[in-house]
Amino acid sequence: MILSLHSSIEFPEIPSASGIEYHNGLFYIAGDDACCIYCLDDDFALVSVTPIPGPDQYRIPKKEKKDWESLAIVGTEGNKALLLLGSGSRSPQRDYAAIWDFGQESPLIEDLGPFYRQLRNEGLTELNIEAATAFGTGILLGNRGHKEHPYNTLIHSSVTDIWKSPASIHYSQLILPEETTGFTGISGLAWWPERDWLFFTASSEDTANVYDDGAIGESRVGLIRNASAALLKDMVWPDEWIPLESISPVFFKKKIESICLRETGNTPELILVADNDDGSSHLFRLLMKI
Repeated sequence: MILSLHSSIEFPEIPSASGIEYHNGLFYIAGDDACCIYCLDDDFALVSVTPIPGPDQYRIPKKEKKDWESLAIVGTEGNKALLLLGSGSRSPQRDYAAIWDFGQESPLIEDLGPFYRQLRNEGLTELNIEAATAFGTGILLGNRGHKEHPYNTLIHSSVTDIWKSPASIHYSQLILPEETTGFTGISGLAWWPERDWLFFTASSEDTANVYDDGAIGESRVGLIRNASAALLKDMVWPDEWIPLESISPVFFKKKIESICLRETGNTPELILVADNDDGSSHLFRLLMKI
């Protein structure tokens, strides 16, 4: 796989982008402290802004925010919905999901407390859900570690409506190459079902817990082939591991937060979003040569 930068654009009017998904020709972006979902067309032009129930503030204070760190398109082929997940890094404030079936005026808020308690009781005491993607008939989540807890965990739930009941869950530790810049944590997931490829983003950040921000280091894109089989195991390694600064210097000190796939015939694209903790957002379009 060879990646090249097609374009990048900064969005001062979209705060703190932390999750991105693509569906029916539109990109959906959420920010960890944003009060709205931002919808863009294929050319990154802003189409609409949808409020999320809760505080009506452009940037919600850190102690109050739900911390929407990840997005996934879930549901059956004829009834898709956008799922936003709180990180669970501060309980109970961040133990929530928002589900939006696109036909509704605004998302519904669901309590993830029982599901997140299940994860904590099964060993994920340092909960920080930073990534999500639909995976088979269920959902795959990425739990990000930090310097004092240097573990990235992929969590496969058999169902997508994870707020309804205890779920059947499988855990795989994601083993990343050691970096000289310190611990590198998972930040985004995107599954390509036609090839069974799992893309993910990861970034280094100088922080020793799941709550505080730290100095930003480097970001990477990883790829796991034959993902359905790989994730049956207790440990999984990337088949490809690409430093984004090797693609373009524009990625220097960019904290990549999420990834999604846009299929375009012979040249599929990976779309990345960055949040550098200053309130603005940055989008990048990468062309993929297989």
